[in-house]
Amino acid sequence: MTLKKLSKSLFYVSALVFATSSLVVSSADDKKKEKKKAPKIEIIVPITKLTKNCKPLINKKMKLPKVPIRGLSERSSKRINRALEKMSEEKYDEALALFVKLLDSTKDQNVKAITARYIGYLYAQQSKTDGAMKYFSMALDYGKGYLQHREMQDLTQNVASMLFSADKKEDSLKLLERWLKNSIVDNHNVYLLYSAILEDTGKSKESICPAYWSAKVAPKPNKNAFQLMLQGHFNFKDMVGAQAILIQLIKYFPEDKGNWRNLSSIYMQQDNTSEALAIMEMFYVQGMMEKEGDYKQLSAIFAWSEIPYRTAQILKEGLDKKVVEDTEKNWKNVAQNFHIAQEIDKAVYAYGRAADQASDGENQLRQGELLADDEQFKKAISKLDAALKKGVKDEGKVHYRKGLAYLGLKQFSRAITHLGKANKYKKWRKRSVQWSGYAKMQKRNASKL
Repeated sequence: MTLKKLSKSLFYVSALVFATSSLVVSSADDKKKEKKKAPKIEIIVPITKLTKNCKPLINKKMKLPKVPIRGLSERSSKRINRALEKMSEEKYDEALALFVKLLDSTKDQNVKAITARYIGYLYAQQSKTDGAMKYFSMALDYGKGYLQHREMQDLTQNVASMLFSADKKEDSLKLLERWLKNSIVDNHNVYLLYSAILEDTGKSKESICPAYWSAKVAPKPNKNAFQLMLQGHFNFKDMVGAQAILIQLIKYFPEDKGNWRNLSSIYMQQDNTSEALAIMEMFYVQGMMEKEGDYKQLSAIFAWSEIPYRTAQILKEGLDKKVVEDTEKNWKNVAQNFHIAQEIDKAVYAYGRAADQASDGENQLRQGELLADDEQFKKAISKLDAALKKGVKDEGKVHYRKGLAYLGLKQFSRAITHLGKANKYKKWRKRSVQWSGYAKMQKRNASKL
């Protein structure tokens, strides 16, 4: 069994969703809103060989630059308010014209920064990413020394997210690093995007710590952050760390089936069969098995644990549900394990299903042998005849087994006939001669009676 390969696109698509849909807009009421939020729940993020040395990505003790608050002239204020009214009425073209006119006519850099930022929001509201990115970038250039620190950080985050959306990952990384350098506040979305881009650009090891911090500071368990951590641990073959992350993923997101499969596989790689079996049985009991690999994985763990009945039963269930492919090999696996478990009738049935997929009579031969050993001689002879008709590698064996089956039915003449046929094959000559002699003796004794 091998670990399920994690799909990178899952992470990047998820990051893209928040990058393009979660526009950051700061306001004077932000601090008040933060106080009203529900208390943050404690999220357990595993400390592993790869996360134990993860240092904070920001400096919370850094002194922020003080930017004087500048007011707007009455003329600029009125023109901006008029444009905002048009935006609220969804008259975007009229609003844009007013903003652009103000941007082009004013020499006040503060007004330019504010106006460019509003134009960015206008384009973003219409899902026009290119326009939004252009004007947010412009606002960043104009805003240095004029816009407040929080506003500049929000603009930096927005532009970085949009650059990511435009597949300009290196440019996005530079802005994210600027954001980190100037931040005193954790932001799990920024950390997540930073981690995803690092992973996507081949910097897998560097991506682990941002993912760790994203998971750690998020207001609730963040699946994408945990999965990015998991990807890094798989890349660097830290299976103990991957195991710890998967345990938490299952705890927080039990509906994600891939995590159950991966955790079971890791336990098997560590020869911890009992834990692997426990995980897959819980997976099975919850009705989450849906793929051929699920049934084969659980069946294989039962086989490894030397529980042949469950090995066969689980694989047969997958076959009956048409989830596991209906092949000779799979049905023979079921049959062999039912045989080991001494479930003869079930083994015979499974060999019959294998026979339906085979071009030769080898499976009917196995049916005949099992039935004969179980003293179901008439049924055994029928299956052995079917095996001969379809063709087998060792015809001598079929005649030999038929001879013994007829001997079991006390049909001594027929037993002698088929043992005689088996006598023609060197491999079976010695045994067939012995049993033929016994059959002849029994026939003579029966005639005397």
